[in-house]
Amino acid sequence: MRKENILVGILVVLLLGGIYLYNRSALDLGAQFPQVNIEPPAAEGQATQNISMAGSRNISWNDYTPGMALAGKQGKSIFLYFHAPWCGYCVKLKQETFTDDRIKAYLNDHFVSIGVDTDKREKLARQWGVRGLPTLWFLEANGKKINSLPGFVAADQLLSILQYIHTQSYKTMNFQEYVQQKS
Repeated sequence: MRKENILVGILVVLLLGGIYLYNRSALDLGAQFPQVNIEPPAAEGQATQNISMAGSRNISWNDYTPGMALAGKQGKSIFLYFHAPWCGYCVKLKQETFTDDRIKAYLNDHFVSIGVDTDKREKLARQWGVRGLPTLWFLEANGKKINSLPGFVAADQLLSILQYIHTQSYKTMNFQEYVQQKS
């Protein structure tokens, strides 16, 4: 009986150690890249945009409620980005894709971009059916869902998708047809 208790204790320690190392690896992956803040500085009730003071503009991220209202007012499509600080692919997306000047310009010119930290807005993430991170949603200006895209997306691919959405080509053809037509 004593050996069983010792074995159970060892298994519990190994399990807890494995969980710790797994979570630590995700945090370490995030530490490889500089943090890019996409959360707007204002409270939720205020419509704000985060515009860089440096020479090149960053993506103008909005909080959910004011961003949805702004899109309706401006008649722009919505780019809804669900993320978390511990998510390695979210960090990679911010570092590699969202720093691309073409992406920044296209989002700022043609979309209202909304960033949602799922750790802070769990209920909202559940409402949108977010099951993995990152998750990107593309919406019409009135909030009607067009489609979602889970996971990391490289800048070239995201730019094509943004153009497909902005030109409303999704209403007349699928994405593969759009890409073939562009070629």
